[in-house]
Amino acid sequence: TFLAPDTTHADRSLRRLNPGPPRIAPLFRDLDPSRSSASVRVLSNSNLVVVSWVDVPEYASNGNGPRQTFQVRLFPDGRIETAFSSITTAEAVVGISPGSLQGVSAIVRFQQGSAETYNGTLAERFSGTESIDTVFTAQKFYETHDDAYDYLVLYNNLGIPADDGAVAYEITLRNNREGYGDVPIDAGALYGSRRRLQGFLNMGPLSQYPRDPMGIVPARSTSRDTPLTVLGHEAGHLFLAFVSVRDPNDPTALPMLGRQTAHWNFRFNSEASLLEGNRIRDNGAAANPRFTTTATVEGFSPLDQYLMGFRDASEVPDTFYVSGANIGFVDRPPQPGVNFNGTRRDVSVNEIIQLYGPRRPDASMSQRRYRFGFILITAAGQEPAAEDVAKLDTFRQQFESFYRSAASERAEAETTFRRGVQLSMWPATGIVAGTTARATVRLDRPSSTETTLQLRSLNGLVQLPATLTIPAGNAGFAFNWTAASPGVDEIIVSSPDPAVATETARVQIAASPNALALRVVSGDKQRASGSVPLAEPVRVQVVDANLVPYAGYRVNAAVVSGGSVSPASATSDEAGFVQFNWTPGPGPIYQLNLSIEANAATAAATALSRPFIAAGGVVNAASFAPGIVSGGIGTIFGASLAAGAQAFGLPPFTDSLANVRVRINGLPASLLFVSDRQINFVAPAGLAPGTARVTVTAGALAEVSNVAEVPILANQPGIFVQGTRAAALRNGEFLEIYCTGLGSTLPSTANIFLEETALRPRVTIGGRDAEVLFSGLAPGFTGLYQVNVRIPAGTSGLQPVQIFQGSAASNVTQFGF
Repeated sequence: TFLAPDTTHADRSLRRLNPGPPRIAPLFRDLDPSRSSASVRVLSNSNLVVVSWVDVPEYASNGNGPRQTFQVRLFPDGRIETAFSSITTAEAVVGISPGSLQGVSAIVRFQQGSAETYNGTLAERFSGTESIDTVFTAQKFYETHDDAYDYLVLYNNLGIPADDGAVAYEITLRNNREGYGDVPIDAGALYGSRRRLQGFLNMGPLSQYPRDPMGIVPARSTSRDTPLTVLGHEAGHLFLAFVSVRDPNDPTALPMLGRQTAHWNFRFNSEASLLEGNRIRDNGAAANPRFTTTATVEGFSPLDQYLMGFRDASEVPDTFYVSGANIGFVDRPPQPGVNFNGTRRDVSVNEIIQLYGPRRPDASMSQRRYRFGFILITAAGQEPAAEDVAKLDTFRQQFESFYRSAASERAEAETTFRRGVQLSMWPATGIVAGTTARATVRLDRPSSTETTLQLRSLNGLVQLPATLTIPAGNAGFAFNWTAASPGVDEIIVSSPDPAVATETARVQIAASPNALALRVVSGDKQRASGSVPLAEPVRVQVVDANLVPYAGYRVNAAVVSGGSVSPASATSDEAGFVQFNWTPGPGPIYQLNLSIEANAATAAATALSRPFIAAGGVVNAASFAPGIVSGGIGTIFGASLAAGAQAFGLPPFTDSLANVRVRINGLPASLLFVSDRQINFVAPAGLAPGTARVTVTAGALAEVSNVAEVPILANQPGIFVQGTRAAALRNGEFLEIYCTGLGSTLPSTANIFLEETALRPRVTIGGRDAEVLFSGLAPGFTGLYQVNVRIPAGTSGLQPVQIFQGSAASNVTQFGF
């Protein structure tokens, strides 16, 4: 692609060539170059640019997919040549596109040639099977329908399956929410939706479903799914199921998750969630079998509803999963009446929050009304059979009450085709009490007659016009609104015309602007290239702690280390957004600082280059003194150290984390934490005193940093700090101090499971020597030392604590006695 990357997960279809950035697609497939070393190669000179894909497999969830070898050549006169060496795929698109839905698309046969001039996408599709292009379907839908739907729901009467082995599937296109395990995405424009579409459901052939909406779907008979539960299941994938507590015996396992790590596990008591799992009865610790599955696919469970934003965390009861249950594969479908044994492990929603953060927006401000647009694909030139239309219409109508019941009356689905009202405050907005904000209400297309809209505040906290009239031929109308006192309200916009949909927006009224913050929405971590403007603007949003946007606040931008930004200041729009065009300076640190003028809240965006270790940036992780100790914990400071990644290592720590590696005199260091500005590592054992040459390798391209030279010391004690106090624990008259850099260790003579330092340190508390009872590696940790001392008699209040190892002294820390 040109100008911008394309990282969306939509099918590599013919119509995906049209939107997005300009692109050349010699073989438009989902390839996985990470599976084959040196598989993408580039040759560039003044006469030719050649990109070769050599033995690159297609992506596969397990193992390797079919391998492909091909090449594209670009010439200065504009010619583009594609060469194929070994193509084993059965499906592919080949073509070029100017992007952004420009021009008229043309389907050609390249071997036949053409003398025509083309102004849009030019492509050939190779396939031996019939399929439905979901992207093109959505684009065609929006040519004649409003962008007024959260979901598009696609059925066909052609017998074409949604996917191999799948009854149906969902594609998430927009997500700016947090706390339920999914990643942010904004790909609705790819499907032709400028603003609203969040999920696309491909429900496959209508014929696979019984006519009775509550009848059993043959392909899902084990789980007792019906046409309505399958539809609810796919709709639920906009939020579910992506979270799990960790297994104490295997920190990498996700015991609550099953198939595709996007469904609940058979062994998880999901309370008969539509997203699989089972309702599991615990028959008692003495029972054999102890557990029995009793029900499946009944609705959205309390945990589901919390993750969807329909329920507060305090309303979610504990549940459990069963470990050690030998009842088949992880992806086993739900099934009632199964007995099994295992160990019960209770699960609290608070554990989920600790791992994934709170659900934002929470239940007070999250969207509760979702609009579904139903589509039936038929053979070209043929009208659908009346019985097919009636069958689908029955599903559509009954889904409204089904969804409401499945959500415990906490959310609604609307399935009618009506003209959409675009309210700039939708789905939620914020205002500071006592201030005035600007909002707009628009129609997707100007109406030939005037449109009257009625506005009202549900709780009476918001003041706004009672009626607005959009004149014929106009698309929108702007108005002012205000709120006098803090609280939560809801705005409802309706029309006397039944053909116009009702719209709602939740309103958070803050007590002061001090509640506002900035978050970087897009444009962060782009690749810097000299002093060239970044391909995408940096887009930020003024929000509160619940991710509710606020309009009308001035945001200032300032570059760090040279470069420029335009504009230097801008005001947040009706959705809280501000964007800046950034040209980074010479580097190596690329940072754009952003702040809200009203309260000085800040955020920062960064651009990436090759990894850079700052001068003096390799230090003791506890004291931050320059130097490395064999087996000690160190820290590296710099820029672009992790190629945009951030990750925490898990025991046993390895020398590779998120494609980041650290080498010290050529030896690998174990990695505890990696990010662009900081890496925490454990130095390899056996480093002799002298000088260390430290490098960082990061990213899929394995770019290598500059070399940092740092002294290797025999001892360099450093005491870790928690907040402003020493990382230590008091136990009566004893104190446990946690530190690093105490040097070599030997097996303990007192306890075979412990390692003690070869040299026992000296410890002072309040300037007085403390008796050292133990000094060695903290049990179960790498690079972390523990020093146990007896607290000198009479010690009280806040006192300095320091460790001496030979002639080396630690940082001075404080501890309250």
